[in-house]
Amino acid sequence: MAPNKVSSEVGYINSVTTDVRNVKRSEFKPLFEDLNAADCIILVGEGRSQSALYIGMGQMNKAVKTMVDIDFPGRDIVEAAPVLAKKYDKIALLVNSGSGETTTPKIVVKQLADYIEREKSDKFTIDAVVSNSSSTIGKIGKKEYGHVVELKGRRRRQNATNEFLKHGIMNDVYELSSLLLFQKTKEAINEGKDYKTVFKKITEESKVIGKIVDRFVCSDKYHDLIDKLETRSRITLGGLGPARNVAKMTAIRLQHVKRALGDEAYLSGPFAPRPRACDLMFLISWSGETESILGWCREQKRFGAYVYSIVGNESALSRESESFIIESPPTAFYERATFALSPLPLHLVERLHQRRFVLPEYIMEWWEHSVTQ
Repeated sequence: MAPNKVSSEVGYINSVTTDVRNVKRSEFKPLFEDLNAADCIILVGEGRSQSALYIGMGQMNKAVKTMVDIDFPGRDIVEAAPVLAKKYDKIALLVNSGSGETTTPKIVVKQLADYIEREKSDKFTIDAVVSNSSSTIGKIGKKEYGHVVELKGRRRRQNATNEFLKHGIMNDVYELSSLLLFQKTKEAINEGKDYKTVFKKITEESKVIGKIVDRFVCSDKYHDLIDKLETRSRITLGGLGPARNVAKMTAIRLQHVKRALGDEAYLSGPFAPRPRACDLMFLISWSGETESILGWCREQKRFGAYVYSIVGNESALSRESESFIIESPPTAFYERATFALSPLPLHLVERLHQRRFVLPEYIMEWWEHSVTQ
């Protein structure tokens, strides 16, 4: 295996780990120091970038807030800023936006920048990870209170349609790269280490991720899951806490392919459909012992649905479902589960292509985009 090749089965995993290792230390150091010094970190993102940020920065040993939290002190950052300034000495707004032009993050960054300059506040920093430092959000790095890390992964399209499995679709590379960067940043801060430790951890974790992904996609359970996904069936993905963000990242991508088959992918919850025979459920749980998760599993099985899971331990859930075990501490489990599940839509598209199933044009555009990922 080549020095930078950590996965032999899924090519874009190698691009992910290479891109994170290539982050400029001179850009990353001040962002890391802002987060390390902060008493409170506010997370802002949209879609899968948001989920990557939430998973990576979850379980942190300091106050971490999102603007949709029940206890967030305001309807927006404008209302919340003066309240936060009274409660905390240092507050970091941490933004994840691949394009650097995402609507909500862009608005929040502008609002907080206006507040900082209007109030001449030294309590806030704005820290962002983007793929383009010349973007609207990326330009905040020119401010004294702003620090930006440019993380490659979103690249120009080329006209080719046959190498999507090597490169990923729907910006897989950027989303997963940012997740890995945030995950190891969190761990270093929790352990009281410096910014250099982050890159040592990334190198070590890359090898672990590659082995997990390869083992999962080569497993009989994975191939059986692909077999069932190509049938006329609905799939619901579920989890609680950080696991719900893992499920959300997977469901967002999978629903596009399932919809092309006339089916749907759902996130568990009140809007998910009632189970029916031959439907699929995929559950994510580190402990595998959470009662509500086990309840979902048992209900699905009573109706004749198939239940798969990724767990961190031998557990009730691993025994009652078709389960893949990722032996891992809870702080790393959700990141590793996200990587393991990421190729699922890609292999489903590959299977449909082999069947000569005609896919919609917008899915074909993923293929075109994927060659540059």
